[in-house]
Amino acid sequence: MNQDALPSRRDAPAPIAITGANRGLGLAAARWVAGRGHAVALLCRSEERGRAAAASLPEPGGPYQHKVFEADFASLDSVRTAAARLTALGAPLGGLVNNAAVIPQDRAESADGFEAQLAVAHLGHFLLTALLMDSLRRGAAERGGSGVRVRIATVSSGAHYGPAFDLDDPNFRRKPYDSLVAYQQCKLANVLFTMALARRVAGTGVEAVAVDPGVWDTSLFRDYAKRASFGSMPQPAPLDERAERIVGGLVAGHADEDLNGLYVSRLAPAEPSEAALDQGAQERLWSWSAQAVDLEPDGADRGAPSPEDA
Repeated sequence: MNQDALPSRRDAPAPIAITGANRGLGLAAARWVAGRGHAVALLCRSEERGRAAAASLPEPGGPYQHKVFEADFASLDSVRTAAARLTALGAPLGGLVNNAAVIPQDRAESADGFEAQLAVAHLGHFLLTALLMDSLRRGAAERGGSGVRVRIATVSSGAHYGPAFDLDDPNFRRKPYDSLVAYQQCKLANVLFTMALARRVAGTGVEAVAVDPGVWDTSLFRDYAKRASFGSMPQPAPLDERAERIVGGLVAGHADEDLNGLYVSRLAPAEPSEAALDQGAQERLWSWSAQAVDLEPDGADRGAPSPEDA
């Protein structure tokens, strides 16, 4: 995957939505796509911090402007509200980066009663992706003849390698809570979701890809490092243009490559874990997630979440 040899999307700079876009890898990705003419829809927990991040980005080259949407991914109502505000603008989307994540030290629950890491990194993005799918498909349809692909890039991690996803107790209500185990499970969920999504979007012009961006000096990494054994931790790299290209380039570059259903580590396709490749597990997680966020299996929104049975 030679990023420098691939065309940019300046010929069709549709907006790209990025969650957790006010800092870390989300902001790095936003800088990359904005630098190539795209407006960015920044979905951030703090609207104030989102506006400061938006002001730091290069001006977009097309008819759209950077916009900030307050979205707390620990609240499904907040995700629904942000998605409704974004789609109300009527713009087709050129891509989506599912990036937001948290690593609390102790077990915490989302506003809807789910374990916090799973709620933010997986369930909130599962819901957002469904609610933005029409805009993404419209973006693909409007540019179908240009060879430009509309991508959903979900940020996972090499930490997803490990045990299979525990659908018997996904919220750590019965087993002891370990924040690193919870992180492995939610990052595995990101890959399982991507594989199931890829089958559903095949042939539509929309692609789903999971990405391990590597180890960068972000607040999320520092939270992770506090809980991991010192000897097992790699040295993080400072955020720079390389970090921008890994996620930003994946969603807004590689226009002549079919990446649907791939797991990409840094800038190269890689083999995900055996647990991530289990198609039965992918479909079981999809069904559980749809019920958890109150979507029909085909992605239609039923309304308010109902976590009691999860």
